[in-house]
Amino acid sequence: MAPGDVEEDQFRADALAFLEATLPKKGVRTDSTSNGVTRARAYQACLAEAGFAGITWPIQYGGRGLPGFFQRIFDTAARGFQLPPRSLEIGLGMCGPTILAHGSEEQKHAFIPPLLRGEHVWCELFSEPGAGSDLAGVQTRAVRDGDTWVLDGQKVWTSGAQHSDFAACLARTDPDRPKRQGITMLIVDMRTAGISVRPLRQMTGDAHFNEVFLDGVRVPVENAVGDTNGGWRVARTMLAFERQALSGMGSGGGGKGGFNALVALAQARHLTAHPGVRQQLADLRIRQMVLRYLAEFEAAKRRSGTSMGGEASLLKLAMARLVQDTADVAVGLAGMGAAAWDSSDIQGGRWCAQLLSAQSASIGGGTNEIVRNVIAEQVLGLPREEEGDIIAPVASDARRHGS
Repeated sequence: MAPGDVEEDQFRADALAFLEATLPKKGVRTDSTSNGVTRARAYQACLAEAGFAGITWPIQYGGRGLPGFFQRIFDTAARGFQLPPRSLEIGLGMCGPTILAHGSEEQKHAFIPPLLRGEHVWCELFSEPGAGSDLAGVQTRAVRDGDTWVLDGQKVWTSGAQHSDFAACLARTDPDRPKRQGITMLIVDMRTAGISVRPLRQMTGDAHFNEVFLDGVRVPVENAVGDTNGGWRVARTMLAFERQALSGMGSGGGGKGGFNALVALAQARHLTAHPGVRQQLADLRIRQMVLRYLAEFEAAKRRSGTSMGGEASLLKLAMARLVQDTADVAVGLAGMGAAAWDSSDIQGGRWCAQLLSAQSASIGGGTNEIVRNVIAEQVLGLPREEEGDIIAPVASDARRHGS
């Protein structure tokens, strides 16, 4: 069926029927023992089989090629169901769209269809110990050896590396060029010899992030996304997609269970009659809805090609502030129960965990300070702040180590 032949009402009915047959509704207790990645991959496979994977993505790569409002129809219907963790979001929300924007036809046909079918999990090998906020300062080297690049270096704060099949990796391919001009984006098979993944334990007790060590890792030359030494342009595209995805992930307001969980907490503690509590909840709900609609507006602009790119940074900053403010309100509502709870209460630690995990919102996808710089330059048109090394080549190994 051609995109123009799809009826909105029929699509909505089909989407609702699929969701009812595939997922439990919100509020229904489930006893799933599988981990989040397994559930996410299984759900993505079901989406693909039913024709709801890549609703707006090109048909030739496994998508449906439909206008954006069909995705909004599906997302609206899905709000009433318990969706699996967004363990595939880096691939579906960031790496995949970037490959569609900058990749070769061979790369699109090789990597997009299995991504949409849930067969591949992706991560980003971007940040390094000395290049986090200053991403253009990456020191991981890629040296050409015949028909391969040989990678050596270290990445850090890599989300989901322990589960990933592929990675989008930023590497320096010409150390003699100015730092933004000597970088290339490479697609790396995470099962390649020479890759070591070491988990980083967070204060929540989880190990979502990882260090990744690259020791003589060989990557086919054809796995370069975009031009050699043109990776900064590709990286900026991926960062824009990342901030767009992060803004959508944080728009629920209220962590696990969303805003309704906060209301239920206030009701359970008989606080809903308190004017201050009501005002806090109203403020969070308003900001949640504004963020959701702004995210949809930005997505529509991006699909039409009219987005300036900086708007995604506005969304990401608003999301980070909403996530942290929501956690503060939740802990205030829970009172001492947020710090100490009965061991038999399976929900007991949720508010404490939310407070601890919320702190990462101001770092992931670019620190709030860096995001404010992007907003100042790309949205407000303010002059770029001078950087002392903006045109200087990367320092040699000897200079970098002080010898």
